[in-house]
Amino acid sequence: MVQPSTGYSEFKHEILNEIARCLNMPFNVAAGNSSGYNYASGRLDHQTYFKSIRVEQMHLEAAVLDRILIAWLDEAALIPGLLPDLGPFANWPHQWFWDGHEHVDPAKEANAQATRLTNLTTTLADEYARRGLDWEVQLRQRAKEVALVTALGLNPAQALPSTPPEDPANDSQNPDFALPNAE
Repeated sequence: MVQPSTGYSEFKHEILNEIARCLNMPFNVAAGNSSGYNYASGRLDHQTYFKSIRVEQMHLEAAVLDRILIAWLDEAALIPGLLPDLGPFANWPHQWFWDGHEHVDPAKEANAQATRLTNLTTTLADEYARRGLDWEVQLRQRAKEVALVTALGLNPAQALPSTPPEDPANDSQNPDFALPNAE
């Protein structure tokens, strides 16, 4: 008998699928292979997966991170004058930041973000948090950049990063490219 048998691939698929399912992980992520997926089904599976990750992150914040923070603050409180007097540590406002998830189509996501901000269905804090960033830090950084642009006498367009022009001569993927005729 020759190993592996013809059913071995299906067996591996089913085992991996069972393992991934209990983690709310799409099969294509567990397998590292999306060849059997179309775009819509891949996005649908990932939405459930990312929601599951957010639930797990919230649980970790409450069960682990907040407890570690309070223990650290209890120790820090032993050093006179180190911490401000803001009442019980458990009531101190704080937020945990996790890495965000990149959208497959950044232009589409930017337009959706602009729409959400315009119609007031989101906040800057929420939009930056989606990317795993602190909105206050980002706005302070942006204010520094704008102040420097102004101090240097530049207009905002001059301060944008420039991208080098593409060299069509090196574009082997462009079937429309043709070298000009030498005369």
